[in-house]
Amino acid sequence: MVNVQFLSKISACFLSYLYPLNIHQKIKKIYKNIYSEKIRRSINLCEDDFKLVPPVNLKGGKYMQIGSRFRAGRNLRLECWNSYGDDVFQPFLKIGNGVSLGDECHIGCILSISIGDNLLTGKNVYITDHFHGFGNMEEACIPPKERPLYAKGAVTIGKNVWFGDNVVILPGVTIGNNVTVGASAVVTKDLPDNSIAAGVPARVIRMKI
Repeated sequence: MVNVQFLSKISACFLSYLYPLNIHQKIKKIYKNIYSEKIRRSINLCEDDFKLVPPVNLKGGKYMQIGSRFRAGRNLRLECWNSYGDDVFQPFLKIGNGVSLGDECHIGCILSISIGDNLLTGKNVYITDHFHGFGNMEEACIPPKERPLYAKGAVTIGKNVWFGDNVVILPGVTIGNNVTVGASAVVTKDLPDNSIAAGVPARVIRMKI
């Protein structure tokens, strides 16, 4: 009886000598460029030099504006919800120039999220301007996905900001220019220019001199 797993392993080993790694990398680069251009055309206003690593979950591209030199890692989620259940929204997501998002980042918008130039993030960063429900007892027995979306307030992020891995930015927050937010912080309140913040909830631990 033929051992399929063994033959597969032998074939892969043999083909690895015939298939140069640089060819594989070039093919991946071409595919990434084609994929990025297809996503770029799905966005209302998107500048050139736009590069993503597939796959991407894009929803509501017509409500987005993205500047030049945008970069994002794999499994990016950009979502602008214009309706959910019986509710209708007018979302607007604006991303500046030179923004670079790590793997597994998620931005969800039903109201307004504005991101300034040169934001740099680690992986698994979450930015949202809404919640599932109002957080009251009347909704406690309703499955979260069936609760209405509630926009608590717009999110504004300044220029030259850096978020570490697993940072969460909650609704109604304004983050100033040149801010650094440490890994796994949850930002619930405004952060001033030139500050360094960390913790859950995030607080300013020192100012940049």
